[in-house]
Amino acid sequence: MPYPFVSLCGSLLILFSFCCFSATPVEFAKQYTYPSKIMAEEREYSVYLPPSYTQHSTQSYPVIYVLDGDQSKLLSISGVVQALSTEELENQIPQFIIVAIPNTNRSRDLTPTQTDLIYKGKELAKIPGSGGADKFLNFIQNELMPQIEKSYRTNQTKVLVGMSFGGLFTGHALLTRPEMFSHYLIADATYVWDDNYLNRIALGQIERLKQKRLSVYLALANNDHIGEHGVANRAWGNGFIARLNAIRSDNFHVYSDYFPKQRHGTVQMLAWYHGLVALFSAPSATASMKNDR
Repeated sequence: MPYPFVSLCGSLLILFSFCCFSATPVEFAKQYTYPSKIMAEEREYSVYLPPSYTQHSTQSYPVIYVLDGDQSKLLSISGVVQALSTEELENQIPQFIIVAIPNTNRSRDLTPTQTDLIYKGKELAKIPGSGGADKFLNFIQNELMPQIEKSYRTNQTKVLVGMSFGGLFTGHALLTRPEMFSHYLIADATYVWDDNYLNRIALGQIERLKQKRLSVYLALANNDHIGEHGVANRAWGNGFIARLNAIRSDNFHVYSDYFPKQRHGTVQMLAWYHGLVALFSAPSATASMKNDR
């Protein structure tokens, strides 16, 4: 195992230890509630601020928006981000503000079309109320983002991070509203959704994406153990990566990894680690960050 990852694990262990065993509770994020008119419900979100935020009153920061953003996920990804932005791990990425968005109705908000989970005519799971991704994107774009930008010192670098249905949602956002974020991290998305939805939609978006300055990272797990639809999910994921690679340009950057020893439920931490390093350690990422200052 590479030494940086060992060091990362040590940093995470320290973070978890303080949160779990310290006599004085460690507050690593603050939780808020937004009365959303778009969603017609109150939406919770949590905000993690980087260590230097209070020390540098004129500095602005990039923002990571995390889907499925419960407290456990926020604690985990903030540990990864904080560790990778330290001198101990050679400042591989910048410090970030992190906004975690927990679910109220996951299958509704993270799916782009109204259907059940079906593969080759066989129903794998019923998904009641699906198809609300665009409404949820409206909430993030028109209510949550303005609230974050009003409340915190942010710059133009915005990252969307999603896994599984969240990865499907992140891919949908990339294809339909590419200007909404500057970076997209897609971890083992549900590519089998709606008969290869992401690849079908991508066909009509190639020229549009060519004009954008974006960076995308995609991680795939080995799901062969769940049968034919697991194999198909990876195959269609590879197809989606190939389509994005075909439009690679000086402004459009694509990075990807396949983790053959990881399954859908175990790939997330590796996707964060490798994805953030790829997106923000590459020369193209350094140039992009300079332009956002």
